[in-house]
Amino acid sequence: MLYITGIGRTKFGALPQTLQELAYEAMYNAVMDSKLSINDIDAIFVSNFLGGPLNGQLHFNSIIASLLPGINIPIVRIETACASSSIALKQALYSLSQFENVMVLGVEKMTSKTILGTTEAIAMAADRCLDQQNGLIFPAAYALIAQQYMLKYGINHDILEQVSFINHKNSRLNPLAHFFYKDVTIETIRKSPIIATPLNLFDCSPISDGAAAIIVSKEKKSDRDIEVLSSQYVTDAISITQREDLTSFKATRLAAKKAYSEAGLKPDDIDILEVHDCFTISELIALEDLGFCKPGESSELVINGDILKDGRIPVNMDGGLKANGHPIGATGLAQIYEIVVQLRGEAGIRQIKNANIGMAQNIGGIGGTAAITILGRS
Repeated sequence: MLYITGIGRTKFGALPQTLQELAYEAMYNAVMDSKLSINDIDAIFVSNFLGGPLNGQLHFNSIIASLLPGINIPIVRIETACASSSIALKQALYSLSQFENVMVLGVEKMTSKTILGTTEAIAMAADRCLDQQNGLIFPAAYALIAQQYMLKYGINHDILEQVSFINHKNSRLNPLAHFFYKDVTIETIRKSPIIATPLNLFDCSPISDGAAAIIVSKEKKSDRDIEVLSSQYVTDAISITQREDLTSFKATRLAAKKAYSEAGLKPDDIDILEVHDCFTISELIALEDLGFCKPGESSELVINGDILKDGRIPVNMDGGLKANGHPIGATGLAQIYEIVVQLRGEAGIRQIKNANIGMAQNIGGIGGTAAITILGRS
């Protein structure tokens, strides 16, 4: 058995802190949350996607060493686009065959632009030849996916507006969320400007700064520790031009199948769910790919209130990428953070009842990498 023995994160949003300051805050909070000291950490896996193009800073693993003077341990930087921190977690779990306690850190400073524009930098997660050079940036790609989904299953934009509204409503319960301060109404969502038809501004996750960190250990340290039941990921082709079906992500389906099998669980066993809603359409697709309903039926989960706090499968109680924020390198760990808080019963006013098992789905690119993590109360 492997355990999450400490968690920490920063607030998400347009923040004044530097990349280094965000990283240090998340690490400090994770150590303070645990029964360990920083001297008990044997290795660190760092998730960061945009440090080079946006901050002019690669070799960020050695930057982390600079923040921890006198602590010379293995530190490795992991990059798999928006799934970076979930893959870093998987590598950390592998490394526990050699180490006792390992930290996973995800950090991103997206509002600092020193080299490239943010849109151009994010586009590096797509295929340069097939996508970038043809103007297929991420909002455009997800707009094509939304068009195909809406046509195939006969839904309209009202469902996507409800998905956005629910996530923003959840973020109002999370003081660390990017949109914690802002009351977003259906009318606000409906009247926001079109980004790429049919997606408008409030269908899209924001540009966020932030960091999150967790500590994984071989041995249980306290009654607050959460067991890692499964961590699986699958890689698919990067461009949507190479996909047979735009209304489903094959990598998610395969990774979820592996995770359910490893944990000995099925969708009905999951009490709380975090999905990668970088765009509202991706939340609908995730619910189907993860097996919580049949293809084309996720809109019914939204309409029936099944994804609400008191629903059959509460989704993105922290606000999701849509409203909690999407600092790319930290996103997957922020999902883990929320599930751990919920399973511990420490989520305060957003706490769901009887939370024993949680699942997180973290995607890199447009379904190019899909990571599934299942956690349970130990």
